[in-house]
Amino acid sequence: MNDQRHAIVTGAASGIGRATAARLADVGWRVVGIDLNGDMPANVRPLIADAADGAAIRSAVGLLDGRLNGLVCSAGLAPNDLWDDTAAWAEMLRVDLTGPYIAARECMPALAAGRGSVVLVGSIVGPVEGSARSPGYAAAKSGLEGLARSLALVGASDGVRFNVVEPGAIDTPLDAPRFPANDRPDVPLGRMGTADEVAAVICFLLSDDASYVTGSILRVDGGRSIAPPAAFTRR
Repeated sequence: MNDQRHAIVTGAASGIGRATAARLADVGWRVVGIDLNGDMPANVRPLIADAADGAAIRSAVGLLDGRLNGLVCSAGLAPNDLWDDTAAWAEMLRVDLTGPYIAARECMPALAAGRGSVVLVGSIVGPVEGSARSPGYAAAKSGLEGLARSLALVGASDGVRFNVVEPGAIDTPLDAPRFPANDRPDVPLGRMGTADEVAAVICFLLSDDASYVTGSILRVDGGRSIAPPAAFTRR
């Protein structure tokens, strides 16, 4: 019997998604990555597609023979300056919120077969902080909390777990940083995090070590969400 674990990672060509796909593949998981960019880690099976497209998700499940132990929804759009543009709002919610819902919906039978774990990659923007710049981004990331808690109830009877990881300031190409990566006055630990640090937390939630964790929100933000606003200006 083949006991190799299978995972789908969306947004696997860059940042947190890429780091997660690489970590899983390095420890023996069979990984299909979905991204519009095909430049993924060498040991990840690439599927060049829109991660919010149900047909693409079904194709990925088929590549893994219909059994899934892990699903990581990391694909997403960066914050933008188009807060009053309804088309930009709709596209942000389509990719950052509806996309993970579609992925979970399409993968649920395979996840049930593998008693799998799902991690949605959110942000502290929305659940912790508002965004005058990009309300659509904040709304989508806030919505992932309710989605994960609800799907955790849906999947519980089949042993399927759902959790959210909410990064803070992470040194990836997604969004231009406000301060130098290693000099962050707005972060108690004083620096930006790395994609690999977030990936390590995601991989923990996918593992058997987290077998009793579902419906949870885990923040990976260097303490930013617990810092009082005045601390942002202190050195």
